[in-house]
Amino acid sequence: MFALLATFFFSPALAASGVTPTEITIGTHVDLSGPLSPVGAAVRNGLEMAFDETNAKGGEWGRRLHLVVADNRYDPDRAIAATKTALSPDRVFAILCPVGTPPVAAAMPIFVNAGVLHLFPFTSADDTYVPSQPLEFALDLPVADQTRIGLRDLLDLRGNLRVGVLARDDAFGRAALAGANAEMERRHLRLPLAARYAPGATSFTRQLAALRAGGADIVVLGGVAQEAFAAMNAARARRWFPVFLCPSACYVPQVPTLGGRAVSGLYTVATTPIPYPDTTNAALRAWIERYEGRFGSVASADALRAYLDGRLFAEVLRRTGPALSQARFARTLETLHGWRDPQFGGVPVDFTPRDHLGFHTGFLAQVRGGRWVAVEPGPAASKR
Repeated sequence: MFALLATFFFSPALAASGVTPTEITIGTHVDLSGPLSPVGAAVRNGLEMAFDETNAKGGEWGRRLHLVVADNRYDPDRAIAATKTALSPDRVFAILCPVGTPPVAAAMPIFVNAGVLHLFPFTSADDTYVPSQPLEFALDLPVADQTRIGLRDLLDLRGNLRVGVLARDDAFGRAALAGANAEMERRHLRLPLAARYAPGATSFTRQLAALRAGGADIVVLGGVAQEAFAAMNAARARRWFPVFLCPSACYVPQVPTLGGRAVSGLYTVATTPIPYPDTTNAALRAWIERYEGRFGSVASADALRAYLDGRLFAEVLRRTGPALSQARFARTLETLHGWRDPQFGGVPVDFTPRDHLGFHTGFLAQVRGGRWVAVEPGPAASKR
């Protein structure tokens, strides 16, 4: 009888792509030689570390996790080419943590149309889960939600202050403005003052003057880190000191390091702590030591996020059981409610059959003393 069941569970005719009785092949495409190569290398390392730890314990249901990594060079054409070689859909069970909005957007339909899971891409683009598709799951909060949640927590912390938005005149800036508008509407407060600028601008004199004249106490920065530097420097040069809030584009350790006093006090909303080596969280400190000892590079938030995503992937495999298929894995993921990593804690992961976005909240972080610090209450893993 057992032999018949084993044949049913593991028959090659019934097996999902990328699955054998002893191995599950997971693919990812990241930038290893282009403008986001530090992020790509960190994601690869984090996934490798998580899978190696799972394999050291015997894998999941007797199957080892095998990671295949392709270099997309942050180029859509390269991402598409990777699907014909190393990441051919008939050879992988899932694409996990691919990096970069343009390459992800180009390659995602190929995998999904072939019945391959597309999980937790490193992009805040909402088309990775909207409209909801059975095999597409994302974690990253889109820019509008980042802004809404950050502004919600900031106003709870500081009171109902007057809000202004300094935003790029593009989709990113419009999303930040939409998030700010949504939160102010929810509170039945005046909509934010809005001042726009061309992407890549270096002068914000006119826009800041308009926001200051309008009485803005909080300025939402709907742009990238370099623009946030320039805007905050310009405000301080004019001895204007509003509270600044930036989406997670600013949430990198280089912002407080390079920005210096100009960015002191800047807020953002985050979902993963930056793994500073002097953290007092024992589990996180041990992970940093293992990571840096193995790879000889500084542990980053991207590496930690990929590592945690790898652990989440293994947990869903465990819950799915030995009769593995992409559809069964997806249904299991849809039942994951309020899940936190048992060792590292963090922001809860919630999926439903109708909602394939896993993060619905984050924690407020602020630049203090030359680093990002979680503003209490934050997830346990983010405490210094």
